[in-house]
Amino acid sequence: MKNESQEEERKNNTKNKIETEEKKKTHNTKKCLYTCESIINSYEYTKMTKYFPNYWFFVIKYTILNIIFTAFIAIFSKNGVATSIIFALCQIFVLLFCKIRLESLAERAYMTDVIKRYNLEKGTKEFEIQTETEFYETYFIRKDEKTSLKVDYSEINRCVENDTHFYLAYPPRNLIFIFQKNRCSLELINFIRNTFKTLENHLGDTAKIKGVKTYHHPTLIITGMLILFVTTLVSLFGATYSFFALKRFLLHHGFNFINNAWVFWCWLPIPILSIILGFKYKHAGFECKKNIIAGFIMAFLLLGYSLFFMVPTPPIDYSEIEAYKNIIDAKLPDSGELEVVDMDFFADDDKTAYTVINVYYDNEDVSDLVSSIENNNHWILSETIPLDLQMLIPSALHSDKDAYFSIFNNTTKEYNTVPNETGNYEIFAMKYDKSEKHLEIHKFISINLTMHFPIE
Repeated sequence: MKNESQEEERKNNTKNKIETEEKKKTHNTKKCLYTCESIINSYEYTKMTKYFPNYWFFVIKYTILNIIFTAFIAIFSKNGVATSIIFALCQIFVLLFCKIRLESLAERAYMTDVIKRYNLEKGTKEFEIQTETEFYETYFIRKDEKTSLKVDYSEINRCVENDTHFYLAYPPRNLIFIFQKNRCSLELINFIRNTFKTLENHLGDTAKIKGVKTYHHPTLIITGMLILFVTTLVSLFGATYSFFALKRFLLHHGFNFINNAWVFWCWLPIPILSIILGFKYKHAGFECKKNIIAGFIMAFLLLGYSLFFMVPTPPIDYSEIEAYKNIIDAKLPDSGELEVVDMDFFADDDKTAYTVINVYYDNEDVSDLVSSIENNNHWILSETIPLDLQMLIPSALHSDKDAYFSIFNNTTKEYNTVPNETGNYEIFAMKYDKSEKHLEIHKFISINLTMHFPIE
């Protein structure tokens, strides 16, 4: 009986000893090893963003906006090629913009997060928050006036060290913990270096604040910005030239030519780049105000002109040319591209109630049309038009070589004749350009038309 009692007492002692050891072990784990105070303000966040600019986060964010924007354009323009080009150009701009303005975008995002987390007034730019951090064996506790957060060391995926700071990235809360080295003991500095295996060494890097960065080739930057300024100014002229030059490659003519207005987008990156680099180097102390102003003006004009391609231009039924067939007095192809543009006035002051009818036969066989015009007395080769008849030809109808003209006075029902009496006459001035396969009819009222010399 005595032996059983001794055995039971021995077991109890062993159990108590084990519990005591476990309590000691638990106590040692929870023992605070180091403490450190930190000050968080806009100055500290500005320096920190250099090491944690999430480039692809901003690219994805603006790509989504780009998709929405181009989808909106696609719905209204119904021009797949132009919409694809616009999306590609906008995406190039997104990649460029996020790269150049990355630190600024990251800084703004982190600032917004801080304002929300600490319930600061919206738009706050200057703030100061004092925190205290307790370091334990396997975790640390971050405390401030309002919150307390426990973070396991295993949850830190990046640790950045430079000459003045440690930065610890905590993905679960999208936080960056800032520690000033001058507020840490030497033991704590060594502890952080030995604890985090993801330590990134940036010693010798002072993490300059935006706006005080120095450049080794300022003359090159000044020259480059001057060239960009001049290029920005001429971008509108370049876009306009490209707009009209495109007519040679695409079958968009006359008024429907506005379908090619998307080409103005191709020049838009130039003024946008002038704006972005203008702000960047202006903060660095360079004189770039002219780049910013010119960039905004040209970007606005290019954007405005480019949106014209969204104007709906429904095709006109080619059969409507039948209304002019008897006046044309030539054998017309069975199909073509027709457009009719009505105008209240035109460039010539003596012509009103102006209508322009354009017919394009780019893909049609026009051999019969050409033959009937060449063998018709009502059509005159441009080189042989009498001087007095030329007064009936509008200034917009250029006398190109290999072009034929026919002037029909609908009031007197006469071809190529200037009336003897002064008055208002309805005129059809027609031109066919063999090289461009283009039939053009200008219908208008000629005011106070008179004849000075008889046609021989």
